[in-house]
Amino acid sequence: MSGELPLECAHLARELAGLRATTGLSLAGLAARTTASKSSWQRYLGGTQIPPPELVTELCALAGEPPARLLALRELAELSRRHPQPRPEPSAPPTPPAPAEPSQETGPATGEEPPAAGTPDAGRPHAPPAEPAPVPFFRRRKVALAGAGALATAAMVAGALLLGGAGEEPEDSGLWPGCVGERCRGKDSQSQGCGLKGSGMRTVAEREFGRQTVIELRYSPSCRASWVRVRFGAIGDRIEITGPDEESQSAEVADKFDAQNYLPTPMLAGGPEGMTACLVRAGSGERHCFGR
Repeated sequence: MSGELPLECAHLARELAGLRATTGLSLAGLAARTTASKSSWQRYLGGTQIPPPELVTELCALAGEPPARLLALRELAELSRRHPQPRPEPSAPPTPPAPAEPSQETGPATGEEPPAAGTPDAGRPHAPPAEPAPVPFFRRRKVALAGAGALATAAMVAGALLLGGAGEEPEDSGLWPGCVGERCRGKDSQSQGCGLKGSGMRTVAEREFGRQTVIELRYSPSCRASWVRVRFGAIGDRIEITGPDEESQSAEVADKFDAQNYLPTPMLAGGPEGMTACLVRAGSGERHCFGR
């Protein structure tokens, strides 16, 4: 058995490595921001293992990439592992048949009658018959790849229908969330599908502080959960969401990667009514809070 990776697994590994490069994170950085360890990421990016779909979604969220295409590629890789296609073995060329003994009446055996005497071709050497074209060795592989391509197309179209949205994001999108209501408490909105386009998620309130720091209060009707997100915060800034019962969740801008991207808090169960979003500035400790 060859140690080469299936084509679909190699393709998935290259795409995952490209997303990781987009994030600018090291393996340790990926491990700190996702639910997989550093050694697991080494196996996933090397193609020796296929990551679970939740982890693919987490990586896409870090890279700002819609997950539909990568999830479709992951399904193809999983299919190729479960149903591997045998690699064709080169076959020996066919052995030509032994030539028949020539006779005085027919001349060398060619499978055809010699031209009759007196015709224009009489006396000229007769061309041997053309050999039959060999049967293509890769026919089965092409059929298998055609089936995989059809599956990829179907999966990508389905993903586009699920995750794409026309105009404003609808509430009833058909996207199955990873949690609903109380089950979302303390969980990440992106990995649970609550913050994805097509989930009905919307920003219900937004404030700008300084020249570029923006705080957003967000809500997903399909998950029935709320959270706060900061964009272009300063290292050391902290964001908080507090519910009507004083329960809260928070997140801190830890490094330049957090500062250059979106950073959300974990979720609280419930709608945005009565929720409070806060920015606590690094150094000064100044609090800036607002609600819906």
